[in-house]
Amino acid sequence: MLLGAPFAKGEPIISVGSSVNPPPAYLPTPPAGTFPVPVDITGATNLQNWQFDLLFDNAVVQEVDPGDGSSGIYGAELSPGDPESMSFILSGFPFNSLGLVDTVAGEYPSLLIGPSGDGSLAFILFEFLPGQDMNNPDFSIQNTVVQEGVPEPATLALLAAGLALLAASL
Repeated sequence: MLLGAPFAKGEPIISVGSSVNPPPAYLPTPPAGTFPVPVDITGATNLQNWQFDLLFDNAVVQEVDPGDGSSGIYGAELSPGDPESMSFILSGFPFNSLGLVDTVAGEYPSLLIGPSGDGSLAFILFEFLPGQDMNNPDFSIQNTVVQEGVPEPATLALLAAGLALLAASL
């Protein structure tokens, strides 16, 4: 589990996104017969890190490791066209026999203030099993954790001091 607690209902939502064709240019060209599945977030504010499990029907698809060191799990630009909002993948463990990509986690190490808004967190590479390309892979997300930024203690201390000075001057 990542540091921080999951947010209450109504906060950011992680879900399987719609297929993107062609895939974003920053992704490596997928091997023939494979396709990247986007995992999106809605309602992020100063996103620091995140985690989820991706479930799928293993009689229809399987996660693909293309041998490029990624395990088939790639970071994504939360804000399309903004390379600063590219997530860094920390973990992800494919278990095709279970229909699970477990503990996919990422963060934004190059940003002091994390990205906000709606967009993609990651792409996970899949392929249909022979004769299954017309069937639904039943992708779903479970066990989400989202950590959004909070002000640093020094920032809070400065704010409190400023409010105290303002109150004293009234």
